[in-house]
Amino acid sequence: MKIAVVGGGIFGITSAWKLAQKGHGVDLYEKQPDILTAASGINQYRLHKGFHYPRSVETILLSCQGEKSFIKEYKDTLIDEPIDHFYCIAKENTLTNAKQCRTIWDACNLPYEEDELTVVKKEKIEYIAKVQEELIDLPKLNIFCKKKLNEYGVNLLLNRVASERDLRKYDFTVIALYANNNTLLKNFPNRQHDYQFELCEKPVVKLPSIYNGKSIVILDGPFMCIDPFGSTGMFVMGNVAHAVHHTNIGKFPEIPHMFQPLLNKGIIENPPITNFQSFIESAEEFFYEIERAEHVGSMYTVRAVPPYKEHDDTRPTWVEKINDRCVVLFSGKIGTCVDVANQIVRIVEKIRTS
Repeated sequence: MKIAVVGGGIFGITSAWKLAQKGHGVDLYEKQPDILTAASGINQYRLHKGFHYPRSVETILLSCQGEKSFIKEYKDTLIDEPIDHFYCIAKENTLTNAKQCRTIWDACNLPYEEDELTVVKKEKIEYIAKVQEELIDLPKLNIFCKKKLNEYGVNLLLNRVASERDLRKYDFTVIALYANNNTLLKNFPNRQHDYQFELCEKPVVKLPSIYNGKSIVILDGPFMCIDPFGSTGMFVMGNVAHAVHHTNIGKFPEIPHMFQPLLNKGIIENPPITNFQSFIESAEEFFYEIERAEHVGSMYTVRAVPPYKEHDDTRPTWVEKINDRCVVLFSGKIGTCVDVANQIVRIVEKIRTS
């Protein structure tokens, strides 16, 4: 079959080479000059098991399953340096306490052990879990994805917006546009979903040497995380509250005009709009020496999550068959990309043989 995959993030890329591997002719459309420029390239780069979703067993199980399949296909894209991974449960203002977290982790067979961590303030933390996880190295991922696309003969069309007219010439279309999925579903309004769109900032920082080789997440409330930024020696910061500059619920993301030049452009040095100081002030409650953080720049992208899910913070993954010529995929977790691609391959094979 002649297949179009629209969206050059990790989900579109994986679907494209998996379909081409099965002998299909695949064109991959990406409107940017390179792949992995939006949410797939601007995140915490943590290939996680779901420890920080104690209110959503579904998300934990999807994450665990996805992690295994991701490592099977993308092992060469992971950071080589040894990283210690910690999940710290706050004593106050947490939606889930240590006992509740551990009960859920145990029920989901998540392996962890109690540990010490000198960079956090003990009086603010109820429990510290050390876990075995991995981090993705973005430059490695970019190179590896291009290698896979080339290996299986996927025709990569950069700087190309796929129009409905373009897609008519294909036997099948995979829509993998994440926050922009609805743009290609205007002829199927009943299949357009509402999302909560969040315009997020990810500060990139240099930190004191006591943070080297550590990935740290504070649970389970309006808190933060710090992760090594590939092999650069720098770190990426996340914050549940301060990362989000703008939110809207609906079919399409609203991007305030002042953010448009910043969006999906990699690291912006001296950004004109930043919550960096709020990140640091929030982090000072839990971390020693964090006030010495040096702001290298910030990355900006749009995150899409199901609306009205604050109670459990669930992050679902789905593949929706629109008809025998089109599927749409959605997921907020990079680790699930291989499972999703395999599901799409099965759908296409079933259509081809029916």
